[in-house]
Amino acid sequence: MIIFKRVVLCVIYSMFFGCNVLASETNLQYETNTINQHCDSIFKSSNNLSFYNSWNINKIDELTDEYFNKERQTKIKISKIKRGSIINGIRYIFFDYNDKPQLLVNVDRFCKVRLSKLLIREDKDNTKVSSIATLSDDLTAITKNEKLNPNLKSAEPFRGVKVAIVDTGVNYNLDFISAKISRKSPSILSGYDFEDDDVLPFDIDTGRSIFFPMHHGTAVSSIILREAPMSELVVYRFPRSNMCRFEELINHIASNDIKIVNLSMGSSNKSDWVCFLKAASNRKNILFFVSAGNDGKDIDKSKVFPASFELENILVISSSDISGDLANGSNFGKNTVDFLIPGEQIPVIDHRGVKTKASGSSFAVPRIVAMAVRYLSKKSNATINDIKSVLVSRAIKNNQNVKYGWIPDPLDDYLLH
Repeated sequence: MIIFKRVVLCVIYSMFFGCNVLASETNLQYETNTINQHCDSIFKSSNNLSFYNSWNINKIDELTDEYFNKERQTKIKISKIKRGSIINGIRYIFFDYNDKPQLLVNVDRFCKVRLSKLLIREDKDNTKVSSIATLSDDLTAITKNEKLNPNLKSAEPFRGVKVAIVDTGVNYNLDFISAKISRKSPSILSGYDFEDDDVLPFDIDTGRSIFFPMHHGTAVSSIILREAPMSELVVYRFPRSNMCRFEELINHIASNDIKIVNLSMGSSNKSDWVCFLKAASNRKNILFFVSAGNDGKDIDKSKVFPASFELENILVISSSDISGDLANGSNFGKNTVDFLIPGEQIPVIDHRGVKTKASGSSFAVPRIVAMAVRYLSKKSNATINDIKSVLVSRAIKNNQNVKYGWIPDPLDDYLLH
């Protein structure tokens, strides 16, 4: 068991003074001993019968076993890390008494720790992860602590052209986001986190791994803010664990009087999007810009959603190269995909505030959304049909991969006046 009393105090204390947590305070000795004994038995052929007698072992697959400690009534998932036919290391995932993942440690073939991640839970039920800590190589100190829902920095509300960002959230404390994110007041945002059910839609997606979350929304938003600085971002973190909350989300967008939505996401599972379809069908005055996806397939035949829904208020975007050809790996469909937009090697700012580049239909979408924002900044009374018409007028019919064609320079304001 990992004891967090001092860790929690340290997290709070470090907000003001900084902190270093020792292993004796987090009680990782059991975990350290378990790793050492098991790793020795694999790589050093030590015959520790007392160790194995303490566990019930269940084989998951060729590389992974589940160890259940008879005395502690907790489990560890242990996976061999192979390169070719050689075992180069082992991954240990320790679970708590509620059967929730708590600690991940990777060791090499010499049983030295190469990576560790500790989940810190601070809520009263000890269920919600508040931060992910990186430990030192000897597991005796926290060297980095990444907060998953940091407090919002206060700022004066910005008023511009509202655009909804439905994504993994954003890092709302980065200066360039903080200045343009929509607020009800200096300390309350206009958007919402429909995954955590709170008012802090921070950029994090734990769908693939709680230990290695993904980040997407900040990079997408950075494109919109660079190409349409008058954008007022109303940010929504999408409800991965309950996709039917999309109905609430879209109603929330409508209550904010927003005409355009950046939705750079999708999946092949239609059932995930049934509630989205119902809500979007009922909100015909909201225009959804959605990504076609990056599987290199014809989505007229192999459908992805919500792109493949036949709704008048959805525009589907895929990525082109600088010559107007379909970008490598981008989805297409002459009946389903509406526009090709240059979306390769696009400068972005990620959730850390680091300048980098990104490619794919997810990053083509915000470029055409920025065009729509610039148009609305000049034509505030424009309907979604007006927006669609002006965008279609900018497209060059240069290939059969999409319905309307390619917009070669989405930074050009031609016809947007």
